Amino acid sequence: MLRDLRIQDFALIDQIHLTFGSRLNVLTGETGAGKSILIDAVTMILGGRSSPELVRSGKEEAVIEAAFLLEGGSPAVSEVRSMGYEFDDELVIRRVVTASGKGRVYLNGRPITVGMLAQVTRHLVDLHGQHDHQSLLRADTPLDVLDAYGRLDDLVAQYVLTWSIWTSSRHDLHVLETRRATRDRELALLTHEINELAEANVRVGESEELDRERVILSQTERLTETARRAYERLYQRDGCLLGEARTTCEELEGLSGVDGRLRETAELARAAWVQLQEVAERLRGYTDGLIHDEGRLGAVETRIHELQRLQRKYEVSGDDLASVLATKQARHEALQAEVENTVNLASQVDEHRSRLETLGAELHDQRLSAAARLETAVDAELDRLKMSARFQVMMEDGHQPGEFGKRGMDRVEFFIRTNPGEPSKPLRKIASGGELSRFMLALKTVLAQIDQVPTLIFDEVDAGVGGAVAEIVGRRLQAIAERRQVLCVTHLPQVASGADTHILVEKTTARSRTTTRARQLAPKERVREIARMLAGEEVTPTAIRHAEEMIRLVSTPPSDQADPYRDRSRAPL
Repeated sequence: MLRDLRIQDFALIDQIHLTFGSRLNVLTGETGAGKSILIDAVTMILGGRSSPELVRSGKEEAVIEAAFLLEGGSPAVSEVRSMGYEFDDELVIRRVVTASGKGRVYLNGRPITVGMLAQVTRHLVDLHGQHDHQSLLRADTPLDVLDAYGRLDDLVAQYVLTWSIWTSSRHDLHVLETRRATRDRELALLTHEINELAEANVRVGESEELDRERVILSQTERLTETARRAYERLYQRDGCLLGEARTTCEELEGLSGVDGRLRETAELARAAWVQLQEVAERLRGYTDGLIHDEGRLGAVETRIHELQRLQRKYEVSGDDLASVLATKQARHEALQAEVENTVNLASQVDEHRSRLETLGAELHDQRLSAAARLETAVDAELDRLKMSARFQVMMEDGHQPGEFGKRGMDRVEFFIRTNPGEPSKPLRKIASGGELSRFMLALKTVLAQIDQVPTLIFDEVDAGVGGAVAEIVGRRLQAIAERRQVLCVTHLPQVASGADTHILVEKTTARSRTTTRARQLAPKERVREIARMLAGEEVTPTAIRHAEEMIRLVSTPPSDQADPYRDRSRAPL
């Protein structure tokens, strides 16, 4: 509920601080006193547009601050916490408008955007003005109202969840099916390339091995002849190196017995002879291992040319062909999985669609039932308000065959017949502000049992009525105020007399400066204000007595008229 409202340097207001009660709060005052200025200030708190023209003349900025008390289960609490703002049990909104046109908005002392502010306050206040369609006239509101009245939140939530899954799955399936032709072509190409690379049996390091083998095969005769001559010099000819080396070793070893200084030299000679023996053995084995096969050289060159062709085709070099094969195999597996996923996803889409049809049909049937009950309840309220109008909830399929809306298959609009014999028209096309205000009052009275918005503001909901109808309007407001905080701007004493909190708005002029002021009335002041509303400028003793009697009479409901919406055990806000 709205607890406090502070306004400074706003339009004709210099400074006002108002504290509101939790039930019926009325604002009264002469025409032109500035009641609409207070409503404009509240609109600003709710996220309405600002203008530098709203700053009081001669001042640099206007400041509006409102404090709201909230219960933990309020949707506003979840909204605020989702935005990362701290919250205990109070929200303080402060809005500043400068004469230069700049503005600042704060929530519990922290900056917030106007858009975020509107997201929060839509859960706090519902404002109904005489010439403003407000929330009930938005295109999506009738459906929200009907679902709330029918207590269909759980069913709607199931439908919305299923719709979201179906929509997401259908989008994913569309993307996959759009790719089908491209995917099939890519799969065919990958299959060919994988087979080509697999048949080539590409091995890591093969290119280098083949290059080495080709060099050796191309010079086999040279390698064989050179190695043979070296072997013969070492081992087979007369006076070969190995024989001479052995003789040298034996002579040095004999001399080392005479002169020990030659012992190390003899050992070196012996080691050289052993190494020459090893060289000879390796040369003999090398020549034995050389391949003298011209066919093998041709095969190697053919293999090299094939690998070079594949490297040029796939724009890689060396060992990268093996990596290309692995990459293409992985891509092929991914596309095959995509094909399988397409089949599975198509089945899931069909399942979700079937579920949507079932939930949509159930939702439609329950909405039809709720619509009939809502029509009866609103018509009863219209009768109490002495209106000959009749209310109708029009439902039709708002979507093409096979399609589903986010909230179901129904399009809902409120119609009203203002006079007998006249056709029903959409509520949004009602021309009379008074009729629209009273209809909203009737609807809000019915919805008071289920509406979660804790504060309702009616700006001249009594426009164009008087007499007995005015008294009924007052009682309707009292009935709503049993469960919701109500603020009402009124010119009717029948409405003002039922207030729990009465605020007087008046305009004064001092030193050629006009100022709008507002204050809560004490009991005696309240009697005099209602007497003024009854009698006019001259308040007579008779008017005073009538005002006192009126306050006494409206303090309890009439015994001959039951009020199904008045609940003395007030529900928490």
